[in-house]
Amino acid sequence: MTPPLCRVARAFALLCLGALAACAERDPNAERAAQEAAAPWLAAMDAGDYARCWNTAAPWFREQVSAGGWAERAAETRAPLGALETRRLSKTTFATNPLGAPDGRYVIVVYASDWAKGRIHEQLAMQEQPDGGWLPVGYFVRQRRGD
Repeated sequence: MTPPLCRVARAFALLCLGALAACAERDPNAERAAQEAAAPWLAAMDAGDYARCWNTAAPWFREQVSAGGWAERAAETRAPLGALETRRLSKTTFATNPLGAPDGRYVIVVYASDWAKGRIHEQLAMQEQPDGGWLPVGYFVRQRRGD
């Protein structure tokens, strides 16, 4: 079963992932900080607290979609999956000023997640904020096959 995609920031996530895949940059400290910042956001997603996710996302994210639109799309994506069983970090990718995104520092954090009704890769695009913190700017899921 292929879960519906969160259309919110989907184009950004795909563009960012393509641009990041071509980059050879590494910043282990940024990757670790982004991963740590992603954890509570994903916990809110898992709890179905989509309003909190929208409120705690980066300003650029909130400019792209309304809170109600985000909640609707997130629920469409998550509901068919059932309960989360396991989530493990698959990889992190760092880039500065990726093509098609506002200038800045980004990390894509990818998780392999097992759910009651499916296996997915969750890709969370994190952007460093002016205060040094990391906030989500995109969330994308795709079905996992054979790993």
